Amino acid sequence: KDKWGLPVARVRTGFHVRNLQVGWYLSQKGAEVLKRMGAEDVVAFASGSPPTNLVAGTCRFGRDPARSVLDPDCRAHEVENLFVTDGSFMPTGGSVPYTWTIYANAFRVAERIIDQLGGRRKTEENT
Repeated sequence: KDKWGLPVARVRTGFHVRNLQVGWYLSQKGAEVLKRMGAEDVVAFASGSPPTNLVAGTCRFGRDPARSVLDPDCRAHEVENLFVTDGSFMPTGGSVPYTWTIYANAFRVAERIIDQLGGRRKTEENT
């Protein structure tokens, strides 16, 4: 509970021991492949630290349901009431962090949802 006695979510993140074992196994196998290809000074490791990369492209957006999971408004082609607003909608991440692009797209999609539901967010222009 918080200082006012209200329930508080407690979120713990981390890796399961099996994830670390698999990471170590895969890093060893990857190092072996690189060495067989002639690489030198190869170091394999699995740190257990959170990844430093952003993931994209797992639910690509597009107009063709045969080639994309989401429509251009990030609504699932096959599930009418499902919108995906994380980095999955982008086919690739580019060469720089794209966190702000994810934020901007989430706001864009939220506006579309509000419009489709017939609601209107209050702004200085419409108050």
